[in-house]
Amino acid sequence: MLNVTLRMGIFLLFALLSTCLRAVSYGPTLHQSEWRLELSPFECRLWQPIPAYGDAVFSNRAGEEQKFYLAPVKRMMKPGKANLVSNGPVWDESRPNLEMGRVNVMANTKPIFLGKNQSYKLLNELYDGRSPIFAQSSWFEEKELIEVFMSSVHFRKAYREYQGCLTSLLPVNFDQISRSRINFTTARSELTKSIKSQLDKIVLYVKTDPLEISFYIDGHTDNRGRRLLNLELSKKRAEAVTQYLVAKGVSEELISTRYHGELYPVKNNKTAKNRKDNRRVTIRLEREGDV
Repeated sequence: MLNVTLRMGIFLLFALLSTCLRAVSYGPTLHQSEWRLELSPFECRLWQPIPAYGDAVFSNRAGEEQKFYLAPVKRMMKPGKANLVSNGPVWDESRPNLEMGRVNVMANTKPIFLGKNQSYKLLNELYDGRSPIFAQSSWFEEKELIEVFMSSVHFRKAYREYQGCLTSLLPVNFDQISRSRINFTTARSELTKSIKSQLDKIVLYVKTDPLEISFYIDGHTDNRGRRLLNLELSKKRAEAVTQYLVAKGVSEELISTRYHGELYPVKNNKTAKNRKDNRRVTIRLEREGDV
């Protein structure tokens, strides 16, 4: 009962503010409404240009979750909380507007940024023919209310293509694999099933990326055992990774392999957990053109 009362209070407050403030609305007209797509195995983007405001963007990057954000050309909304309402279709007055709660407004280039669950709720509202609208006070004019809305016109066709892109996304993105660490059991250099699975994801990404990618592979051990034996063990670990990558189609010319024994621990070797972290091969990827 308390939650219902609270929601009604928020809705009434929003209605009161709307009558007291001068509202400035940004959104496409029926003829301006368009949905644009940028589809690849690395990222799927679906966005609507908002005239005189910026863009409303749905994005899903490889290896990450669905997100939504507003990208205005300049700061307009005051940081705080914006009301989110889903307006019914203009051609069907029998379907009422739906209050969707309040969302954070931040003082950055993406003032409204929503995660997976809220993003899919917006997608569902648009697919249902509704028009989500964000409303928050202006940051530069106390008595002005900024309203930003999206149009569902032409949405369904674009959304079907967007969904098709989602099924072909890579399992990882470059940021997730550019600095990889593979851990080994004590005194062993064999590649386990989980290690091979990790390497397979790296290979899949590298084969898909049109840019040339160089590999820098470094083998390490903990400090248990004799130093010369550890140096040889780190060499075997690094070479095992290199050989697997080459067998999977990575050019050997793009791989630089080194080994260091126990020389460069990432943690002290005083505990079993720390020693486990030190028994490793690191893979650093450098993409052509990246700084």
